Amino acid sequence: MPLRLKLLLIALVAAVFPLAGWRFIVQMETALRESQERALMASARTLATALPAADPSLRGSLVAPAVLHARPMQIDVDTDGYPDDWGSWHVAPEQLPSDSGNLRALLYVGQGPGAVNLWLDVDDDTPVVTAMDGTLGEQADHVELWLRDRYGERSWRVARSQNGVSAAQPMPGADGREPSFALPAAWIEREGGYRVELKLPIADPGFDLALEVRDFPVAGADLPRATASTRARGLRYRSLAPLWQESPLLRNLVPDNARLRVLDRSGYVLARSGSLRPGSDTSDDDGELSFLRWLRALVYRHLLAPEMTQGDGYAYNLLRLTNPQVDATLTGTPGADWRPAASQASVILTVTIPVLHGSDVVGVVMLEQTSDALLLWTNRALGSLLLGGLLTMLVAAAILFGYAGYLSWRIRKLRNAAENALTAEGRVVGNFPRSSAIDEIGDLSRSFGRLLDQVSAYTDYLRTLGGKLSHELATPLAVVKSSLENLEQEAMTESARIYAERARSGAERLGALLRTLSQASRIESAIAAAEAEDFDLREFLIGAAAGYRDLAEDRDFRVTVPEHPVPFHGAPELIHQALDKLVDNALGFSPPGGWIRLALEIQLGAIDLVLSNNGPPLPQKMQDRLFDSLISVRDGRATMSPHLGLGLYIVRLVAELHQGEASAANLPDDSGVEFRIRLKGMR
Repeated sequence: MPLRLKLLLIALVAAVFPLAGWRFIVQMETALRESQERALMASARTLATALPAADPSLRGSLVAPAVLHARPMQIDVDTDGYPDDWGSWHVAPEQLPSDSGNLRALLYVGQGPGAVNLWLDVDDDTPVVTAMDGTLGEQADHVELWLRDRYGERSWRVARSQNGVSAAQPMPGADGREPSFALPAAWIEREGGYRVELKLPIADPGFDLALEVRDFPVAGADLPRATASTRARGLRYRSLAPLWQESPLLRNLVPDNARLRVLDRSGYVLARSGSLRPGSDTSDDDGELSFLRWLRALVYRHLLAPEMTQGDGYAYNLLRLTNPQVDATLTGTPGADWRPAASQASVILTVTIPVLHGSDVVGVVMLEQTSDALLLWTNRALGSLLLGGLLTMLVAAAILFGYAGYLSWRIRKLRNAAENALTAEGRVVGNFPRSSAIDEIGDLSRSFGRLLDQVSAYTDYLRTLGGKLSHELATPLAVVKSSLENLEQEAMTESARIYAERARSGAERLGALLRTLSQASRIESAIAAAEAEDFDLREFLIGAAAGYRDLAEDRDFRVTVPEHPVPFHGAPELIHQALDKLVDNALGFSPPGGWIRLALEIQLGAIDLVLSNNGPPLPQKMQDRLFDSLISVRDGRATMSPHLGLGLYIVRLVAELHQGEASAANLPDDSGVEFRIRLKGMR
């Protein structure tokens, strides 16, 4: 396991303390949040019970079987048939039920200052206009309006006319009496239909309305082609339900720093009151924040706060609320939900309680409150415990990681120094850095230094051993040889002469061995001092191969070279000597009647000399060490020529002098071996 990972595991132990504190704070905050939910739910349940009984107008809008929702309007609208002063609608129109698909009528209702405004948009491709004298009023396209209040039932009719702007004419009621006033009205033709705007100058919303659109196919027809009306659930009249009502009663019932909304069974906001903060009626924002408070709020949101819902379906300027919480409450299930406030400093708790009429759900009471006080209290606990623990853990982890990085850097530096202390030939290069630190890594670097000093001394001894042996054994060997020559001049028995001949043969082999050792030392010196020259490597190889054919005897020796000259910058004598070693090696391993191939191959940026021969394959474990000094794979073959494993070592030295390399591999079918010298030229 890496040292950094071990230290990381140790550092994670320090995380136990802030995690335990965090769990404690979470449980405490959860308990307080549930307590606030229960308290606000109890307030909302009280309001749901008290509001219908305390406000008859609101109760009537909730329990009415059919209503017309009137959006609030802040200005007095001019009845001109143009929608400029209506502003944005804020609420989808109601499509009046029609007995024919050819008649489509959309109705908007607005509650303005002292008046109720109606806007009717009708699709009609068969216009029938009333006569100038009004005789065809009942058989022309027209709209009839009925009003029922404490004064009785009244009705008006506005017909399609020539001049486009008219007043709704009073019509006799069921008791035969007509209204004492006409209604301001406008009829504006448009392509494929018309628009009708009406104004009821009645400030008291406590009345019911009925409206019917009649479409005649031709002038004078007895019956209309189609009708569209406000009839719903078999009832002709609908109660007017103004939206966004605000009354002193609501303001007195809403808790401080909370706001109330009362919804009917369709989700329309019939009444609202209160604010989430003092001095604000419409915003979820609770003021500008300092950076510290924002940071605390951010920590609260990501570490402590419950799962939040998006606040798009709770905006205070909506006339109708459609979200999962309201939908569930309309089925009779109370709900509590949390959402983020706009300022990121607090969260908003929303509870919804169904309003019951008997056993039926007729509306929803929605009560909202910010949890700003709870948030600040919780963040104080975080500041003293959780943040302190987290900072402690982060500092401890930073120290541990920093120390781990420092140790890793020292160990990596020691590893790199150890890898670069020896060359490929096993020589110690440079001065191994020894740390003066009084710790285990410093002791290890000093131990490595002492070990490399001993290796360097022993390697130097081995490298000079051949020269020392050849020098020290030269004189005793000369004495032995001269003694044997003198002994041969004396009279000896036949058996003694045999022993003397064996001794002389052994002395000659020992002399050849000493000469080989001296030759290896001289070759290393000669390679180091070699000088480069320019020559044609193709002609050089052809000339060298001519001499090797005489040595091949009964073996098939072939040479492959390019047809064009191959200029090269190098030491031809050393290359020739390397080829001598390879050819001698091939002659020693290829069987009589075998084959030897010598080739010159042009590579990208290099030239390869390739010598292959049949014979036994190379041992797999020896292929990487074959070109090292004093390495041989001749398994005790009895030959007159001594083999100390220096031939292929010299081949490698020659290749490296020419910025190349030497390699050996078995042939694909294991029928022999291939030696390759890659040459790039001397500098």
